[in-house]
Amino acid sequence: MEIKSRIWIEKDGKPFLGYGKIELLKKVDSENSITAAAKALKMSYKKAWNLLNDMEQLADQPLLVKSIGGKSGGSSTLTDYGKQLITEFEHLNEKCETFLNNEFKPVTNGIS
Repeated sequence: MEIKSRIWIEKDGKPFLGYGKIELLKKVDSENSITAAAKALKMSYKKAWNLLNDMEQLADQPLLVKSIGGKSGGSSTLTDYGKQLITEFEHLNEKCETFLNNEFKPVTNGIS
C-alpha cells in the first residue's frame, strides 16, 4: 500500500500552495514558459496564468520574472523565492509521507 500525502501551505487561512500548484511552478521552471508549462500539464494557459497570479498575490515575494516580446513571445522564470518554495514544499511533503508510512502500516488478512 502506498500512502500519498496531500499537504498544502496556507497563508491568512487561504490555501496558498498545494501539490498541483507546485507541479505548475516546477514546469514553469523547467520550460521557462507559462504556455509550455500549461500545455505539458494539459491545462489551459488562462488557468495556469490565473493560478500563478493567485499564488503571487498571496506570496510574500514575487514568484516569477516575466518578460514579454521577442520571437518566442517571451519567457517566465522562477525567482529564487519561487525555487525556494518548491524545495520547502517537497521537503515538507517528504516528511509527511515518511510519517504516514511509519504510522500507518498495511493491513494483511485483517492482521497488521
